[in-house]
Amino acid sequence: MPLRDIPEPKLITLDGGKIAPPLESVDIRELRVKEFLQARSLAPKTEKAYRQDLKYFLEWSNISWVELAPRDVAQFKDFLIYKKKLAPASVRRVLGTLKNFSNWMFRSGYVKSDPTIAVDLPKLKEPGANNLNDKIVADIFAAASETSYPERNLAIVGVLLHGLRASEVCSLNFGDYDGECLEVKVAKAGSAGTVPLEQWCLDLIENYLNWRRQMPGFNKGGETSEAPLFTSCSWRNKGERITYDTINKFCLQLKKETGHNFHAHQFRHTFGTNLIMAGINPYHAMTLMRHKSVSNFRRYTKAADSKAAIKEFHGASQKGSILRPEL
Repeated sequence: MPLRDIPEPKLITLDGGKIAPPLESVDIRELRVKEFLQARSLAPKTEKAYRQDLKYFLEWSNISWVELAPRDVAQFKDFLIYKKKLAPASVRRVLGTLKNFSNWMFRSGYVKSDPTIAVDLPKLKEPGANNLNDKIVADIFAAASETSYPERNLAIVGVLLHGLRASEVCSLNFGDYDGECLEVKVAKAGSAGTVPLEQWCLDLIENYLNWRRQMPGFNKGGETSEAPLFTSCSWRNKGERITYDTINKFCLQLKKETGHNFHAHQFRHTFGTNLIMAGINPYHAMTLMRHKSVSNFRRYTKAADSKAAIKEFHGASQKGSILRPEL
């Protein structure tokens, strides 16, 4: 029997007001989740996150999807906030997933209405750009040049500073590099696109590739279009594609050497902020960052606006006091 033809179970009330799950009810609820995930084109990590979000609800209650009411969704929201004590952003993500699922159930004809519409998502503060200043970036480059494999590591820092996420750097193939740009094909939320590279970064990549060609075992995959662009230097995985853990450990090493507390994703924030500060059209900057959300991208324009305003203030005050003209 196809998944969509399986009837939604009804819950049975027992003595004392307790609710017992009907036969196979849990299995059928999970089958609906499986069908929902199958109906969407999700990246593996996104699908895993969706599944985990919905698991919160499945473990919280045995309410069948057809009997789910707005009050249940509101109580689930309170559970996430006050019992699980999830951060507001996490609560918003879990409820957002439940809303997407419930809307799909309604559009698929499994339920007569969407009970999540009546429950608002938690409001979040507008995120700020968590960029790195020039001093920190300079210290990171200096530390990377002193690592065991500076040719590869400096190239990785250069690519991260062009706005690529750590997972995207790991997924780059040799064929994604044309000597001028990187073609990001495996990206979060379908944010694939072309990223142009500044000359200093091109020099770092070319230096790395020349070094790799001369190192036995480090160029295991050759330079075919599907060969990994960045390969591991460890004895166990020499020549294999680097992983997220490779970049994470590399950043931890740089943190220790520089004394700066940062993480890999801050390179992306630095890229976005620098684009705006350089006067690049915000729409074009958003395209280069492969951002889809204008509200999320505003963190970079907001940071640039603040810096520009401060600079203009100091420029004006040098010509004479603004706040106390009599001085």
